[in-house]
Amino acid sequence: MTGNNTVSSEKLRSFVERIERIREEKQACADDEAAVLAEAKSDGFTPSAIRAVVKRRAMKPHDVQEAEATLDMYLHALGMATEPPLFRFAGLAAIDTTARDQVLARMSEFVPAAGLGHIVVSMGGQQVRLTRDEAGAVQIQEVEERQPEPRDEAPARPRRSNRADVPDVDEAGAEDLGADYARANRPVIDNPFPFGDARRARFDAGWRREAGSDGMGPDEGE
Repeated sequence: MTGNNTVSSEKLRSFVERIERIREEKQACADDEAAVLAEAKSDGFTPSAIRAVVKRRAMKPHDVQEAEATLDMYLHALGMATEPPLFRFAGLAAIDTTARDQVLARMSEFVPAAGLGHIVVSMGGQQVRLTRDEAGAVQIQEVEERQPEPRDEAPARPRRSNRADVPDVDEAGAEDLGADYARANRPVIDNPFPFGDARRARFDAGWRREAGSDGMGPDEGE
């Protein structure tokens, strides 16, 4: 079956091509919108919130009020709206520029008079100082963190013992040595065997057997 260049077929082709052009324009608009949202995000705004604002601006005022009232009612009913608005803004301040400005604007109300103090707000790892000048206006200034001055590292402590100090005995001899240490009133921490050496545990066992204690304090029952 082949197409015919009839009047009806030409009209059909015109409609199809018009729709195709409209779809191309819609795709171009969608790409432009995505670019604007990406730019807004780079400036510290939240794209999803911007989309919600655009949608709300297209609604009738009465519809907006009804939607907000219904949403608040549902959130309270589900126990999902227990935080004051300022707390919610504070949680968003680290990632959204508008929320940050809202928090600072609210905190400005609590800044004491000039010379009586200031308020420091920490958001997203950045500190902001709020002060009031003589005219009563609040000044907002970012605080630069002072890097800690490098400190000289303390020299490493010499090891209490080295391999030359390790007694040349087997495990049974290590246990006997532990008993000797206990009889000599030497603490269990004087164990001369390094960690990981099987003789270390045998030394401790001999010390505990002779001393009747684990070296951690008075025995139970005393």
